[in-house]
Amino acid sequence: MRVFGRILYATLAVGFFLLAFTYSRDLMLDRYLEEVFEPSLSDPDSIYPKYYYFYSSIPDYHNSEEIFWIEVNGYEIVGYEVAQVSIINDTELEVIESIYLIVYSDTEDLSEVDTLYLEDEDTGTQTEIYLQRFQTMNLINGVNELGVVYLDIDTFTNEDIDRICLTNHDGNILVDEEFSIDEEDFIIKDYMDTFYDENDAIPDIDNLQDLANQNIYPNQIHIADDYVHIFYIAMGIYFVVLILATYFIFFRKRKKQY
Repeated sequence: MRVFGRILYATLAVGFFLLAFTYSRDLMLDRYLEEVFEPSLSDPDSIYPKYYYFYSSIPDYHNSEEIFWIEVNGYEIVGYEVAQVSIINDTELEVIESIYLIVYSDTEDLSEVDTLYLEDEDTGTQTEIYLQRFQTMNLINGVNELGVVYLDIDTFTNEDIDRICLTNHDGNILVDEEFSIDEEDFIIKDYMDTFYDENDAIPDIDNLQDLANQNIYPNQIHIADDYVHIFYIAMGIYFVVLILATYFIFFRKRKKQY
């Protein structure tokens, strides 16, 4: 019976540890999003562009100028060029260009949004873009079939596509706008190919100014250092409670018996 009690206690201790760890981490993230990411969307005095914290975090490089920006009926549909860049077998440069897509509204509830699709108006052919809410914010990302935010540019540059539409769960159209972008709008791959041919390397922090001249930047890792105290406080409380509980359940009881 004593062994069973100890096993049960250890199991509960691990369970509460996981609960404290998850809760404190989620609380830290929620506070960070609430106080940093959300204000960046509505603060006209921000030194950064409206969606900077979002597109700038996507590896490996991004174009700071949007590829398209549609604003109608209180909804914004915005696309940024991003690219994954690597050297294969130490000799071959691989650049995978994608679109990072955002759907945002500061007036409408995006939980009502159901479908985003591109349409060939002549044939009625529709290409759906999967959507995924960004954390707890009133912002949605487009995602591919794997659930990641890299959308194939060929889907958007198809010359037959001429409209972009957003609908709600009732099938009502929220956005229905003309849409057309060109492959020439994408600049990262051409720049990377030229840079690699000239330098036999990909640009790094030492080439930041040259990159900036092209409106191209490496991704930024946004660290919530100012909010990590939330995690430490929660875990500190957990360990204090654990130590006290262990003492009163096991050691104090044994001392009395002695």
